[in-house]
Amino acid sequence: MGFGILVRLREGHYDAASDDPASPEWPPHPARLFCALVASMQSDGERDALRWLEAAPLPQVWAAADVATARRSGYVVLNATGGRGSQMWPGRGSGLRQRSSALPGCDTFAVMWQAEPDDATLASLVRLAARVPYVGRSTSSAEVTVVAGSVPFRPEWVRYVPVPVGSAGSSPLRVPFAGYLQELEDVYEAGLPAWQVSARSVAYAPQSEMADEPTSPDTVDGPYGDLLVWGLRHPTVPIRGDDVLTVTDGLRRAVLARVADPLPAEVSGHGADGRPHVAYLGLVDVGHRHADGHLLGVGIAVPRQMSAPDRRALLRGVLGADAADPLSTLRSRRGRRLELQYPAIPRHGLDPQRWSAPGGARTWVSVTPLMLDRYPNRRLDVAEVIAGSLQTAGYPMPEKVEALAAPTMPGVIRMPRQGTVPGWARKPLLHCRVSFPQPVRGPVIAGALRYLGCGLFVPEAEHADR
Repeated sequence: MGFGILVRLREGHYDAASDDPASPEWPPHPARLFCALVASMQSDGERDALRWLEAAPLPQVWAAADVATARRSGYVVLNATGGRGSQMWPGRGSGLRQRSSALPGCDTFAVMWQAEPDDATLASLVRLAARVPYVGRSTSSAEVTVVAGSVPFRPEWVRYVPVPVGSAGSSPLRVPFAGYLQELEDVYEAGLPAWQVSARSVAYAPQSEMADEPTSPDTVDGPYGDLLVWGLRHPTVPIRGDDVLTVTDGLRRAVLARVADPLPAEVSGHGADGRPHVAYLGLVDVGHRHADGHLLGVGIAVPRQMSAPDRRALLRGVLGADAADPLSTLRSRRGRRLELQYPAIPRHGLDPQRWSAPGGARTWVSVTPLMLDRYPNRRLDVAEVIAGSLQTAGYPMPEKVEALAAPTMPGVIRMPRQGTVPGWARKPLLHCRVSFPQPVRGPVIAGALRYLGCGLFVPEAEHADR
């Protein structure tokens, strides 16, 4: 029968930021409601209830389709010093902030789970909901109620349901996942904001627009749980994608210099005992008709199984205390200094979801060449070696592997520039397409040079011209 959580917006508006500064978040993301419940947690029993909720099947969101947008702006006090001053906070600067609110046609929405909590879990969720003062920003006051069983469906609502990646009319919503509560607590202990935890995004669409059934519950997690992305500051001379290894080497050295000793094994790559290392990636312009393969930015993929203390050390190193001093420069071995911007300006090639397919994808295609882990021979052909490289990297065994004689989309990096491949890496480089028996969440990175960004894949759905 399941249960639902009803949220009534006391003032009729919903305030929560989306990736587009000009548009508010709508429909509301289930992860946003989950975070509101976490903020109200007071006991171990309530923590257990939230752990049960984060592992429950993907919920539906029942909310108004008719929504208007209200925008407002004003000066607010910043943490940084200097600039336009504040009489109330001497020495602190202020800055212009513009925010948007959603004004839905119905002041109530519901998040519905097809799962049945036991009595103790349900009671804990009821207590948690009763203490929630707002959902989204603090200006979005709300009354939150847990309802056991069915919720009467209102005529103003539509059902937003999980759908396969790329479905017509779909948009990504962030959802809780097993381990989300622990990651939120880890960043809180590290003094970092909750948005540093990358909640999993899943494609949702109004039920009337669904082309297929909801996403399969057997989607497989890859070895990486988070992807931090920096853009290149402009103006700058475009960097060719075949120089990716010099850039990722510079990124790795910059990170090692900022993370405090003792360096976590996954960060340095020494002593990780077969565990996935942190991967340093160059994000290139690929997959559309005008793509030329130049470097858009860089990324740091954080292993999912990295311990909480090591993860905190990495985040403090690359983002600074309270995320106030993110990594801003790196220097390649060719002596070029690159200015970085974090968070990156929103654009397709710098969206972590573009490389991760949070809802899962079965078929992935390489955009930087994969270096085989071993040489093919009479007993192992190229396809079997590629499949083994994916398994070694922590992904399921592909059910289909196709070695490609040439790149299949614009902007793909054919080969790293001569002289940039490390001397120890001498195995064949090639491009390929792989299909898994189940949808896989990325990023997908495989091969002997995966920790420096060779062997980076994108979901095949990304190939369509725009």
